Amino acid sequence: MKKLIKNSLLFCALLSTAVAQEKQFKLDVKGTEVPANAKVFIRYMVDRKLVLDSVHFQKNEFNYTGSITEPTHVSLFYSADGGSFFNRKGGALEKIVFYVDTVDPITKVNFAKSFKQGTVKSGLLQDAFKKYSDYLASFDQQLEKLSAERSVLYNASIKDDKAIEKVMHLIDQVNDQKSEAKIIFIRENPSSYFSLQALNEVAGYSIDVPKIEPLYLMLSSSLRGSDLGTELGKNIEVAKKLGIGQMAPDFTQVDPNGKKIRLSDFRGKYILIDFWASWCSPCRAENPNLVKAYATYKGEQFDILGVSLDKEGKRDAWLKAIEKDGLTWPQVSDLKGWNNEVSKLYGIKAIPQNYLIGPDGKIVAVNVKGEFLFKKLKQIFEGK
Repeated sequence: MKKLIKNSLLFCALLSTAVAQEKQFKLDVKGTEVPANAKVFIRYMVDRKLVLDSVHFQKNEFNYTGSITEPTHVSLFYSADGGSFFNRKGGALEKIVFYVDTVDPITKVNFAKSFKQGTVKSGLLQDAFKKYSDYLASFDQQLEKLSAERSVLYNASIKDDKAIEKVMHLIDQVNDQKSEAKIIFIRENPSSYFSLQALNEVAGYSIDVPKIEPLYLMLSSSLRGSDLGTELGKNIEVAKKLGIGQMAPDFTQVDPNGKKIRLSDFRGKYILIDFWASWCSPCRAENPNLVKAYATYKGEQFDILGVSLDKEGKRDAWLKAIEKDGLTWPQVSDLKGWNNEVSKLYGIKAIPQNYLIGPDGKIVAVNVKGEFLFKKLKQIFEGK
């Protein structure tokens, strides 16, 4: 049974509305002495929507056909007892990950007793993926171990905040090291599809142009000319206009009462433009930090302007979220969702995101949240 699931974790991300041509890929999976009820869950993305499928074995094997629009990462999860993908009581499922494309559409997976130690045979893209994944394996192993430690600490009957903070710090360190390793890979493999993938991951939703653009220009012309490469190039150009020190583009939108509010109305004070939406869980989780920052620094020198990406017909949800979360600063929206004119002007691809604008209208900081927002405001207003 195939399921499409919208993915939302640390950010609420824009789902592409472009319709690309779908092409088929095929899986040929064979095992040895496979239990009667065993099945495999198949997970991959199509146009930024998650597909989750499941297939039972027939005489130690099965075939599967799916549709993709671009080279695609596929994960296979082996359930020997035929149990659910979710709410596992017997521990995590063994898995195999690989890439499929339409140039070499058939992928063969063979395994004996251990599914995760099975072999994958496909085309050149899979060979390149193995090289890339082997290169990052040590970081992934560290992160898997640290994530397990974090899960144990979170689920403990008595929370050890210091231990949790230590593990989170270690996770951040390893992620930083992994990002640096990706940059080295990009420099050493400018024609690899996975260098483009790595650069997109390093760039994130708030592009550091001086860091990312030189790496982008190192990539082969064919990679830069691909759909993914072209999109990254456009995002870099937008980020150039929205970098620190640049003038923040002015705009006008209406508040819940229909009053027009301009960004330039706040000239002479620091203003944080906060992009959010009532339906965005990570945004709602960040709101208490904004409430605290506003209570600490609001006045003649600092304000916040919320820009909501709620849709038409969701005005009540927007207003209820404002009230429930205690957002007492100005709020505007045109209720066009991701087509909000201000979000397009600022190249917003995921929320929550924000821009801190100085009294002169120039961008001071980008995407500062939580403790980093407090540090920046403390530095500005208290010189610390």
